[in-house]
Amino acid sequence: MTDAKTQRYWRGVCIALLAALSWGFMSPIVKLIAAAGVSLMSAMVVRGLFTAAIMGAWLCCTRGRSVFCQPRRVMRYYLLSGFLTVVCAGCGYLMSLEYLTVAEAMIIHYSFPLVTMLGALWVTREKPTRLQVLAGFLIVAGVFAGLGGGGNFAAISLPGVLWGLLAVAGISGQTLVARRAALDGVNDQASLLFFSHLFGGLVILCAKSAFLGWGDLALLTPYLALLLALQALCGSLVGYGLFYVSLKYIPAPIASLLCTLEMVVAVILTALIVGQSPTLHETLGCAVLIAAIVCAAVKPRERASNSHADGIN
Repeated sequence: MTDAKTQRYWRGVCIALLAALSWGFMSPIVKLIAAAGVSLMSAMVVRGLFTAAIMGAWLCCTRGRSVFCQPRRVMRYYLLSGFLTVVCAGCGYLMSLEYLTVAEAMIIHYSFPLVTMLGALWVTREKPTRLQVLAGFLIVAGVFAGLGGGGNFAAISLPGVLWGLLAVAGISGQTLVARRAALDGVNDQASLLFFSHLFGGLVILCAKSAFLGWGDLALLTPYLALLLALQALCGSLVGYGLFYVSLKYIPAPIASLLCTLEMVVAVILTALIVGQSPTLHETLGCAVLIAAIVCAAVKPRERASNSHADGIN
């Protein structure tokens, strides 16, 4: 039994790291999209609706139309996940960049593993180990070091901080909601991926249509369309798909810690694709992040009183 639980645990760890690897492709792709003048809000709409279209077609072909008629209890999980994932996490981070430097925004953003640990105590009743708490602080320290000590925090923008905190609440919240759903027996990650991105994508579509318009689409070329499809594939279809599956096997705090590998992958890929070599600060920050990920991956000791600690049976 212990061997089976250990295998499930390490399976979850590997799947979470693969999700982080997929998310790591996002940064260089998004840099290219933004440099071409296409709104990142448009990119988010594409992410949501592209993922919903692919997953919807797959679900319809493999399970029939009945899969779209879900019980009300299950739909609450799906819709809440969509609001937290696409609307709060996505929009919050992008809007924070309107007011903050990249350094300031990222330091706030990568506090989400610590927030997830605190939330897990209440939402999923999963207590992080001391090593995982250490890993959470190491991640913040690694991001701070990697960005050369951060920005001018004495003059930091309050609206930017609030948008950044909304993003942190979104990404931590969706991690906890997906884990809670798995613990409650809602183990259909494919339907979760479809409904959450359909709902979130439609909300952003309506908001952008009402307040920003679609003038940026005049810049669209076949090359940019390919980049938009790639960021949807890496960021949502593969990234969130794997992430949701990992939460069947490992607690939310561990999954959130492991997914910070995204930043290490992003630094490496940006150097290869964009031609922007990492600085000494970035190299040091990545080393600290890798140390944090190693700490996070250490399997917790068995707890007789907590049958959920090692995943879902």
